[in-house]
Amino acid sequence: MNPGKFNNRIEVKYLTKTADGYGGFNSSSATDLTVWGDVQYKKGELKMENGARSKYKEVEVIIRKKAFDEISNTDFIFSIDNSSSNYRVNDVFEVVKDEYVKIIATDLI
Repeated sequence: MNPGKFNNRIEVKYLTKTADGYGGFNSSSATDLTVWGDVQYKKGELKMENGARSKYKEVEVIIRKKAFDEISNTDFIFSIDNSSSNYRVNDVFEVVKDEYVKIIATDLI
């Protein structure tokens, strides 16, 4: 893996719930960590759900294993280069033992 390919900024975010004062909760996200990685858009798909068309994008992100170890768990979302799209992690694989991690994710709608 060429380290020069790690040219995309990835902001790792966690969802937090706060009480809204009316007996319910509001969900918000907070940036926890910023790492650099190689992002490749793999596929896009249009689906019909409840009578509405939805677009799903799948991305493959490769980051360093040491950067991934700083993330406390795999239950996180992330955005790429401060975009408005957030991605949910589906699978995590080790590419080269103890060096890189491949993350497969889909966008949140």
